[in-house]
Amino acid sequence: MSSDETPKTPVTPVPAATVLMLRDGAEGLEVLMVQRTREADFAGGALLFPGGKVDTADHEVIKSGRCALTDDIADDRRAIRIAGVREVFEEANILFAREMGETALISEDRAKALSKKYRQPLLDNELGLNDIAEAENLQIASDRLVPFAHWITPFKSKRRFDTHFLVARAPRDQLAHHDGWETLGTIWIKPLEAIADAEADRRRVVFPTRMNLKKVAESPTADEAVERAANTTIVSVLPQTTEVDGKRFIKIPIEAGYGISEALVDYTASDQPPPPKPTDK
Repeated sequence: MSSDETPKTPVTPVPAATVLMLRDGAEGLEVLMVQRTREADFAGGALLFPGGKVDTADHEVIKSGRCALTDDIADDRRAIRIAGVREVFEEANILFAREMGETALISEDRAKALSKKYRQPLLDNELGLNDIAEAENLQIASDRLVPFAHWITPFKSKRRFDTHFLVARAPRDQLAHHDGWETLGTIWIKPLEAIADAEADRRRVVFPTRMNLKKVAESPTADEAVERAANTTIVSVLPQTTEVDGKRFIKIPIEAGYGISEALVDYTASDQPPPPKPTDK
C-alpha cells in the first residue's frame, strides 16, 4: 500500500496514553504542555500533552506487583496508566512514584536523583519503568492518573491510535523539563490561553488537544478537575469526518461532554495521537 492510499479495511488502533498534568497557578488552573520539535513526524511544532503508545514493558510493572492500581481494574487499563506515568517521566521529567509501602509521592531530592540516573537510559530504551521500580524498590503511582477522555483515530486513517486521556495533579515539588529529543520545551499554560493562542495562529494545537483543553478549563482548580473526572462517565470519541463545498467538518458525540457535536476544522493526519517511538522497549 502506498503512503497516499487509504486502507481498504480499518487499521487496528494502537493503545496510547496522554496526560493532562495540572497545577493551580497564580491566575488559575494551568496545564503542562510540551513543544514538539518542528522536524517531528507527528504534529511538528505543536503544543501537546505528554504521551505516547503503550509499550510491552509497561505490563511488567503489573506482573511485578509494583502498580498502585489493584487487579479489579483490567490489565490493559492499568497498562495505559503505567504508560502515562512513563511518558510523563520521559517527556516532562516528572515521576509519579512512591517508596514501596508509603502513601506519599517521592521527595524532590529523590525524584532528582532518579531522573539523573534513569531518565536517559529509559529514553534510550535501555531499560523499562519496571526495571527502575525494582532497582529502587518503588511503587508506580498510576492511581494518581485518572481517566479523563477517550479518543480513537478515524477509520480511514493509515495510522490509528486508541488514546486514553488521563488527568493528574502535578507533584508540587518536581520540576518539569523537556527531553531534548521529541520535545524542545515545556510550558505551564492556562487551558483557554492555549486555545486562544491556537486560534490566533501563535501556536499550533491540534483538534483533539483543543477539545480537551476546553473540557478541563471547566474546572477552576486542579483538585476539582481530578475529582470531576473521577465521577464522570467517559464517552468514547470516534470522529466522523466529511467534506462539504471544500470545507472539512468533524462530528463527535455530544454526550462526550465537549459542548459541540460538529465543528469546521482542518482535521488531517497530523491531528492523531503520537506515533510509536523508533524502538520499542
